[in-house]
Amino acid sequence: MSTDRVKKMRNYEMMVVLKPLLPDDLRKSIHKEFMDMMEQDKGEVLDVDVWGKRYLAYKIAGHNEGYYIVYDFKSSPKIINEMKRLLQLRQEILRFMIVEVDHPEEIGTRIKKKEIEV
Repeated sequence: MSTDRVKKMRNYEMMVVLKPLLPDDLRKSIHKEFMDMMEQDKGEVLDVDVWGKRYLAYKIAGHNEGYYIVYDFKSSPKIINEMKRLLQLRQEILRFMIVEVDHPEEIGTRIKKKEIEV
């Protein structure tokens, strides 16, 4: 990788809340889409933290629960807007949030870790 490319990479954290009753194959396809985007952008996925099914603070689209996945990744800023657009189009996603992380080593505590099988 050139030094210009490395300098443009930034750290991000993304939380995705999926509909709670999605079949595993659909969850895996959403995960695969994200991983493919990272690969195309030459980004790096640092961590995938699957929280699983949790209660929501309020109903979203008639759901009391959501399936949470948190991604820590490095990517160029140019792909973030495209990623947001694609996430908004997916009906299986209740909510998502992408934030830039200044100090990735200081990210909060981890809730029960689970492996996502792709």
